[in-house]
Amino acid sequence: MKKPIESRKTQEGAASIEFAFAFVIIFMIFYGMLAYFIPLRLSATYHELSSEALRQAISLKYSTLEPAEIQREASRVIRESWLPAAWAHLCPGYEEYLKIEGATWSACVGHSEPASILPPLSLFGIDLAPLPDEIRGEAIVQLH
Repeated sequence: MKKPIESRKTQEGAASIEFAFAFVIIFMIFYGMLAYFIPLRLSATYHELSSEALRQAISLKYSTLEPAEIQREASRVIRESWLPAAWAHLCPGYEEYLKIEGATWSACVGHSEPASILPPLSLFGIDLAPLPDEIRGEAIVQLH
């Protein structure tokens, strides 16, 4: 009777190579899902926070508070959210999260470098799930 050509040791080596290929593919799929989930979640959070900060500011419009105090209250809404402070940046053109220009009130929060949250993954010179340059949420209301 002839012995099989492949031994048990070569079979184990083949399984290791197959596992390595499968792991790379599964990791790329997982990283791709994560790379799309985080920007979408942050975008929704930024929109919700800017809307909530603007709602808070408008509710205080007819109170005895000064505009600077109203801006602090709007900023408090953002600071007390689940969002880490390092992820809540001021938008370009804003000195605070809330901007009052006459009858136009707006609130904006964003992140100018999303790649610092989730570093891009490059494989064979191809960027997997590249992040946008900026993620932001802005709410604007025109008061009469």
